[in-house]
Amino acid sequence: MDVAVETVSPSESDVSQGATVLLPGQTPKGEYILSVLLKRTYDIAPGRPCVRSETDRPVIPGDVPWGNPMNSTVQFESDFIPFKLATDVVLNGKAYAPNGKPTTACTVAVKIADHRKDVRVIGDRKAFFDKNTSPTFSDPVPFTTMDLRYERAYGGIDVYSDKKTSYPYPRNPLGRGFIVENTKEGIENLELPNLEEPKDLLTPDRLLVSVYSRWQDQPMPAGLGWFPKYWRPRAEMAGIMPADRPVEQELRKAYSAFLPADQRSHYMKNGIRDMDFRFFNGASQGLVMPYLKGNEGIATANLAAEGIVSFSLPGDRPEIGMDIGEGLKQTKVVIHTVMIHMEERQVDIVWRGAIRYPGPDWLVEMKKLEIFVT
Repeated sequence: MDVAVETVSPSESDVSQGATVLLPGQTPKGEYILSVLLKRTYDIAPGRPCVRSETDRPVIPGDVPWGNPMNSTVQFESDFIPFKLATDVVLNGKAYAPNGKPTTACTVAVKIADHRKDVRVIGDRKAFFDKNTSPTFSDPVPFTTMDLRYERAYGGIDVYSDKKTSYPYPRNPLGRGFIVENTKEGIENLELPNLEEPKDLLTPDRLLVSVYSRWQDQPMPAGLGWFPKYWRPRAEMAGIMPADRPVEQELRKAYSAFLPADQRSHYMKNGIRDMDFRFFNGASQGLVMPYLKGNEGIATANLAAEGIVSFSLPGDRPEIGMDIGEGLKQTKVVIHTVMIHMEERQVDIVWRGAIRYPGPDWLVEMKKLEIFVT
């Protein structure tokens, strides 16, 4: 068995090239850890385990949008996360009409072991205004393929219901179909979502939110790709990392001295919330799973021209060890991400191996770092 050894000096700034990266981080208990992320790429072999590709995709340092970052969703989320509570399973691809025949609607699905996620895919539709009753929907336009992106899911920004402000849908401001008031300007020819949760479909009688504060009654956006960090409910999970809380409290106490006396108590009691580590998992709803073993069977439906595609993860179990000057330490290896590139018929797997270390202040004293991957 070949052993890859990577020696990195503490002053080396670019360790992200290739398929490994070293990151300092924290656990939910506030323990300082050094995490090695290892990324490997595999070719999908229908009916068999995936096989190693000739080239591994590099570790991704930052989120990559589908297009202009101002108005497009996330194609690839950053791999630079030192600790995830669970495995993200993410699929980028297209919906294919069954048997290649144009259809007005179909259901796509991805199944991993006993977990299954369905998305209802519907052809292009529009809403039409009726001042006396609920809006009406046009019949869906037949399609043979449909991009699976959150721009096509429920959401959007209503700029018509209130002339003084706009109303973004907090779960997906880049989607389509979100409208508050029954105005002709806002309703007529409003694009409706192509991707929906099968058990939470948008209907004419629930199109109008009526009161913006009731946006939570509306459908969850449906998809199989990355769910961005700044959308609810994920955004609400962000906060102070556990080991950083003492510093935050010290600074907050110091800053409070500059506030009027009658405001200090409120300021001290209403600080930044604790980090909920679920924030670091970015897969679509229903695709964040307890750590996978890496040998699970996967089946997809209507995500390829041939209809059903079945394969399994490769069963690889890499070993990751580190020596930071205290001798070689083996790590517990878990899977952070299973990224399925359906159009390319490839799968990326990102593993994490981590050890505890004294903390960020100690890094300047570190004399040795060797990473062992087998």
